[in-house]
Amino acid sequence: MFDTIILKARPIPIDPDTLNQYSANSTTFYSKETGALNTSYTLKDEKLPYMKYIENSQTLTVQVSMPKFLYGDNVTMLTEADIPLFFEQLQDRLLQLFDVYVPHSEWIISRCDVCCNFQVGKKVSEYVRMLSGQQLAYKNTIAYNQEQTVEYRNKSSRIMFYDKHKQTRKEEESNEIIERSKGLLRLEVRPSDNDLRRFSPTRKAVELLQKLFFDYTMERTLAQIEYPEEVSDMDLSWLMENRENISKIETVLGFRLLQSMFDESVLRQLYTSSTYASRKTMAKKIAIPQGNCLDRLAINS
Repeated sequence: MFDTIILKARPIPIDPDTLNQYSANSTTFYSKETGALNTSYTLKDEKLPYMKYIENSQTLTVQVSMPKFLYGDNVTMLTEADIPLFFEQLQDRLLQLFDVYVPHSEWIISRCDVCCNFQVGKKVSEYVRMLSGQQLAYKNTIAYNQEQTVEYRNKSSRIMFYDKHKQTRKEEESNEIIERSKGLLRLEVRPSDNDLRRFSPTRKAVELLQKLFFDYTMERTLAQIEYPEEVSDMDLSWLMENRENISKIETVLGFRLLQSMFDESVLRQLYTSSTYASRKTMAKKIAIPQGNCLDRLAINS
């Protein structure tokens, strides 16, 4: 449902001596706005891996993975019931650390990773290959980690699909976590600031960390995915009707196979520019009977 978030709240009065008890790294600088000296503190603890406090503005920033905070891993998917539990435990943790009480309504979100796990069995690599060949509007496509990850990104937002099992193995998670991650295609969406403000003009955490925003983000993302097709309905009668184009049909079938195996950047290395353009045009003109090859990804309500 949700994973890593960045929360900010102010004014939260914290005694610098209390911060220094946790070996906080402090930096003193001139404020561009006021010209006055200011001090920032960065620190972490076992539950909250990154916290920052600006003394003059009394701004507290917390970056945390919600499922890791609650359950110790981010393979576990949060439910609606976990959201109030997260706020309560965060409130208790900060009270314990700094002797400050932060009302849930005071938190503002500056980053919110919306996520979902799809159990696709042994087809994780197939999905990643398929997704790496797509272009989404106003985003660049980046594939890396040897067909383990594909990203669509621009300056303000990001969509990422990756092999969760391979990630947990790379990060040397526990055997139990690695086993649970088998067959999982992970989707993580980092919405833009504008997307956040559509649901909450002031980016209130209590308004954004809701199933409504999760559903909106996932449905909007999955609607952009195009599913390639495979030859499933081509039979002898259709080939006989189109035997004058058999050479072109063979060419298109081979080209589509390569498209399913490699992304566009690789294909452009295999062909000259004119040949690649010709193959794409031919593939559009030859209407080979087709059917879906991979199931559409969908959210289980």
